Amino acid sequence: MVQFSMNITRKRALMVIFVAVSIMIIDSTIVNYVVYSTQKLPSRTYVSIFITLALLFIGVSVVLLGFLQRKEVGSGLKGALGIKNSYLIICMSQFLIIAILAIMIQSTVTLKSYNVLLLLAATFVSHISALFFLLLLVLSLVVWIMVRMNKVLLLYSVSFSLLALTIILSLIYATIVLMNQPSLIKPYPIQSSLYSLPRADLAIYFGPILDVISVISFVSVWIVSAFLLSTYVRKLGKARYWTLMALPLVYFLFPFEIYFLNIFHPLISSSPVSFAVINSIVFGATKQIGGLFFSFAFLVASALLQKYVIHKYLLISAVGMAILFGSIDIDTLLYATYPPFGLVTISFMAIGSYLVFTGITNSAVLVARDKVLRKEFYRNAMSQLDLLRAIGVTQMEKELIQNYKAIDKRTRSLEKYNPFVKDDVKEALHGLVDDLDKDKAREILHDVLTEVYSKSRTKNKS
Repeated sequence: MVQFSMNITRKRALMVIFVAVSIMIIDSTIVNYVVYSTQKLPSRTYVSIFITLALLFIGVSVVLLGFLQRKEVGSGLKGALGIKNSYLIICMSQFLIIAILAIMIQSTVTLKSYNVLLLLAATFVSHISALFFLLLLVLSLVVWIMVRMNKVLLLYSVSFSLLALTIILSLIYATIVLMNQPSLIKPYPIQSSLYSLPRADLAIYFGPILDVISVISFVSVWIVSAFLLSTYVRKLGKARYWTLMALPLVYFLFPFEIYFLNIFHPLISSSPVSFAVINSIVFGATKQIGGLFFSFAFLVASALLQKYVIHKYLLISAVGMAILFGSIDIDTLLYATYPPFGLVTISFMAIGSYLVFTGITNSAVLVARDKVLRKEFYRNAMSQLDLLRAIGVTQMEKELIQNYKAIDKRTRSLEKYNPFVKDDVKEALHGLVDDLDKDKAREILHDVLTEVYSKSRTKNKS
């Protein structure tokens, strides 16, 4: 396999986020724009747009894999669960998706049609891969919570668990609908695709469930993000800060007002087309905008730790948050339009999930093993570092427990097979345990006391 690596910088991370989010917004909203637009374009124009989006996705994927390859070489990190060959897994996943896109492009250009099985294959690869890495991340968070309870970790674990549930339900829903589509999708007006969705009755059941899960997941991450960015209250003032924080929340929740207030019912009754156009154009990118907002906390944290290696993993996490939350959107894909708009959006799902997983878990390992970095956290009282403090100290405690267990297991094994040197072995290993205890336990105790002191000092000031 050809090796390609690229160093991630703040400028490159922001550029990748901008390009990826732009691709997903165009790909997931273009169908709504076409339906309500008075200008009708030939199908070859839409095919050209799809090919452009697909090629841009391939370019972004190669760049992201380059960032990850750079981090894998010589890092020596295994993440919170010690998953081996995770980079190889995501490479295989992305290559499969790119291969499917290549076949799809070839079919639409030369055969003027494509097989719906290609859509099903891409849906399965992207959803299963994303679910795999998301579950690994949730397991890591649960392990940290079991070692030490933390509200930030709890909210993130709830949100990512709900995202995993969303992916499972979306996969089931998309599979049922696509299997009822014609086996061969040929050029025909996009408007016709929206008016003839098979198994439209399923939307009555899947729609509200997915909406509720999406809202709870979004709100839980919004709460964490608002807390991590709370340092800006002093700079902006409470009124301005919470106004800015509320904007993405209101923007995301506004399309769901039909479930609660339905204040636009008179407008829908009098001008349904106008309302649909405005709603599709203005609120068609709620998930992508939400992903941008969630990535901001990691971008700010990376800026505070720019001289440390960890800032690169924080940038990776930021890119992953923007991509992951923006890519879990199957609405356009279900219509199986010609060309297959919505396919590029879900293709980002796997790489986004992996970026968040590897960024957060490797950040925890780095904090756990770097005493200087932990001291920097406690010298810097910025709230953006609270997540790193929590996962770093918890990971250090977890590694200490694992070391104790490994030493105890080795002691029992040597006692079993070497009964004549039992006392010497116990004495030597207990000395090793004592050294480990003095070094590690003192660091953990110092970190815990420092955290308690900083929290009490913050409460006294407030």
